Amino acid sequence: MEKAKRKELAYNYAHSHRLMGAYRIVNIENGKSFVGSTLNLEGVWNKHKFMLDINSHTEKALQEDWNKFGEAGFRFEILEQIKPDEDFVENVSDLAKYRKKLPDLEKKWLGELSPFGERGYHKQR
Repeated sequence: MEKAKRKELAYNYAHSHRLMGAYRIVNIENGKSFVGSTLNLEGVWNKHKFMLDINSHTEKALQEDWNKFGEAGFRFEILEQIKPDEDFVENVSDLAKYRKKLPDLEKKWLGELSPFGERGYHKQR
């Protein structure tokens, strides 16, 4: 691939919209869930898998189940996406605006799914 084309592809990727919103990791063996939110829904599953694969996830109960069941025992689901404004450019100020929406979105899904105790990997608040 020519250098100019690679540079164009890299630029387009860096300036493209990433899917943002809430997600959950579901243990298909026991039904427990882990709920989170992110500015990069496409990358967060890889981040979690990496941490779990190297046995360093911060959620110890999730880590224990991953060690027991492996990746095949889990699925990743997008719960809700944040739709960007039409003039979204993905610069620092745009991302800060969307980052502020994430805690409320995550709180909403924690309330709806109640992934606490036997139902999930979160500690009761």
